[in-house]
Amino acid sequence: MAGITVSGALMLVGFALYAAQPSWYDVPIPVANFAWLGELAASTIPTILLNPFVSLYAGIFALMLTPILRLFITGWTFLVERDWHYVGITVIVLTVIGISIGFSIVH
Repeated sequence: MAGITVSGALMLVGFALYAAQPSWYDVPIPVANFAWLGELAASTIPTILLNPFVSLYAGIFALMLTPILRLFITGWTFLVERDWHYVGITVIVLTVIGISIGFSIVH
């Protein structure tokens, strides 16, 4: 529930920033890649905080991160309980997600 709430709040802030700043209307939507993150890292803090795309992408990232964190917590719980069958299943699912993320970054 917390992940969805944080994600929704970040996206709401992004939409509000976009609507309140007409100067962003003509800017093409940036592709969230390492080059864009590098340019963003070189920016000043106020520029980053007022960029609506940063909030929107952070909201999407939080939404994607929620089930992954839930899997880590579940796997840790199974590990503490020494339930090796479910630890194995959790590791397999996390591996599949990790491979999928890896393929999405490369291509």
